Amino acid sequence: MLISEVFGHGVEDLTDDAQSDRRHKNCRFRGSACTKSSTTDPIGICSLSDGVEAASLCPFRFLESDRIFTDAARLSFGPDASFGVFPEVRILKIPSDQEGGRDRKIGKVDYILGRVESGEITDFAAVEVQAVYFSGREIRTAMNYFLAHGALDIESSDRRPDFRSSAQKRLIPQLQLKVPVFRRWGKKFFVVVDTQFFRSLPSFSSTTQANSELTWLSYPLKKTGSNYTIQEPMIVYSEWDEVQNSLREGSPPEPSEIVHELQTKLTGPQRTRPRILRVNR
Repeated sequence: MLISEVFGHGVEDLTDDAQSDRRHKNCRFRGSACTKSSTTDPIGICSLSDGVEAASLCPFRFLESDRIFTDAARLSFGPDASFGVFPEVRILKIPSDQEGGRDRKIGKVDYILGRVESGEITDFAAVEVQAVYFSGREIRTAMNYFLAHGALDIESSDRRPDFRSSAQKRLIPQLQLKVPVFRRWGKKFFVVVDTQFFRSLPSFSSTTQANSELTWLSYPLKKTGSNYTIQEPMIVYSEWDEVQNSLREGSPPEPSEIVHELQTKLTGPQRTRPRILRVNR
């Protein structure tokens, strides 16, 4: 897949607004400077694309039009609800091991949505956003070529999204830490991904909205003209145990298969045989 968006605009977008955001290293989805990898020299690549649909490389890419927040709030609080968006809220507390010391907080949730009624928070829900990593060589060189020439160097701009690693090494550990807390509280927990990411996940059973412990908002990032836009999400309601089991790395074999493998190694070539030790009396 090729680089598809740089500093918030499609690579085919050569308008004055697009050129200005690239010169100033501005993220149009945040409405402020891009800070990806560096505050002074950011890597402003938002997504990769097959030419039709993009895969987001940056969680801030999903902030377009605040849609993820209004969609999650509608499902959590109902229509016409007012709510605040609270970024990076820590939900777990580790008591200090020193008398009089301060407790530490961990388990940072990307966003908490707090329902506001008459100036008071009356309910809340969590929104976790996951973009994809890519495999292969660094991508800054390809970005700098585009910024200098206004066009991609196709050979240096091709990368493969690593959905498996992004799910197993990043998303699942985060969910294991946070989802059980919100399940205990009886609060909604949403995971925002793009449709390419969601399609790469192992299949798991869905449930009803009332029984959902983990709600997926899977957004297409479709090409429209020279840019990409976030589209209507696919909403998938799921139970945490079903998701956790499906995303577990591999499945265990029968014990007899392990015994057979060990026996093969024990009687195999001398150079690959295990050391044999004895327990002292």
